[in-house]
Amino acid sequence: MQIFLSSLPALSENKWLRLALVTALYAAQGIQMGLMMVAIPAYLAGQQASAATIGGFIGASLLPWSLKILTGPIMDRYSFLPMGRRRPWVLFGLFGAIVGYLVMGLIDRPLEHFILFTVAAVVVSSFTAFLDVAIDGMAIDIFPLDEQPQANSFMWGGKVIGSALTTGGAAWTLKTYGLEVTCFVAFGSSVLFFIMPLLLRERPGERIFPWSAGEASATSLDMKLDSWKEIIGSLVKVIFLPASVLLALVSFLHGITYGLFDAVMPMISVQKLGWTDQAFSNLAAVSGLVAGIVGIFSGKYLVQWFGRKTSLTYLMILLICAAIAMGMASSLWSHELTIQSYVLMTYLLRTLFLIILFATAMAICWLPVAATQFALYMAIANLGISTGAALLGPLKSQFTYSQILFVFALFLLISIAILSRIRLEEHLASLEALDVHHLQSDDPSERSSPVAVVA
Repeated sequence: MQIFLSSLPALSENKWLRLALVTALYAAQGIQMGLMMVAIPAYLAGQQASAATIGGFIGASLLPWSLKILTGPIMDRYSFLPMGRRRPWVLFGLFGAIVGYLVMGLIDRPLEHFILFTVAAVVVSSFTAFLDVAIDGMAIDIFPLDEQPQANSFMWGGKVIGSALTTGGAAWTLKTYGLEVTCFVAFGSSVLFFIMPLLLRERPGERIFPWSAGEASATSLDMKLDSWKEIIGSLVKVIFLPASVLLALVSFLHGITYGLFDAVMPMISVQKLGWTDQAFSNLAAVSGLVAGIVGIFSGKYLVQWFGRKTSLTYLMILLICAAIAMGMASSLWSHELTIQSYVLMTYLLRTLFLIILFATAMAICWLPVAATQFALYMAIANLGISTGAALLGPLKSQFTYSQILFVFALFLLISIAILSRIRLEEHLASLEALDVHHLQSDDPSERSSPVAVVA
């Protein structure tokens, strides 16, 4: 068995193997997203839960994602290098999520013990956030820069497809068997996803298991940071560059629209229009599946054709137009095709937006602290998602559903204004200056390779 596993190619040696792994791991994350962002909120809406309860569950269960900046430095500082720089953390995060789903399924009458159920959901989210940071760090480490747009397309496509399949499947199990069985299904599915990273090495010569033969690769040893001072000092140098600050703001504002949309649409369709929660979950599942497939095959081409900033701007303009049109057409909401078209379009546009946004974030990271810096962008975006979901209760007390969609469009409009101020070329020049400084440093751990041009 050990001989067979050692004969498998390492991720650094095979492009399609590493694409398959990050796609599968992002699909595993999609289980958590589909369950907690769509299926369970729709189920709660069908149980006549209040807007505050639904928004509070989404916000609480996703709050750990906004704390990912705390996990990035830990992963940069510590790892069991004989098993790879990121792989031990991938296994840790996925195993913790598996245990969390098991705990959720074991809670008797979860609607009667909803606080305890929400706490268990937060535990799942915490470990899934660990998993996310580890995967992103692994992608930055093992994918060459010219492969990163394609990698992001596959990663986000996998996440959306995983979320869509979870949403559709959970809608049926929730209606047929209830929350407990649904959580057990999530548990079993996550166990299957655990197998692939368990058997694949990052680089040749590393260990498959802690007790196996193998040693840390020279590449992993070279990238290791030996002190918190190095990590914090390097991060501070790069995160306060103008492009870093502005991209973080765009990530946060778009996150608000993401969370607000996912919180308000079940309310509109289920409570206002009388849909069943399963009908909305099925719509979200189909929309997510379509968006994921389109994202996998088109994300990198948008970057090639239009560039990063222009693609992001066009996508936000389309999202704004769709939200305003939807808000103005409230008299047509009773026609199912109206809701279906808007949800499908929004899923598609925001999936493409996120693929390009985080491909941009990955490209402008500085190599010595790339995982931590990227985790910061992701954490800020997820803080925005939690904020957007939590805003539903206060907004609903002041505005109509149509007006909430106008607020959605306003956040996107502000995002466009901020995005227009980002100067990628100036940022890259700043990174090159930092590279020159560190190449002249006496401390090899503070050195990085030259920055590539970003369109």
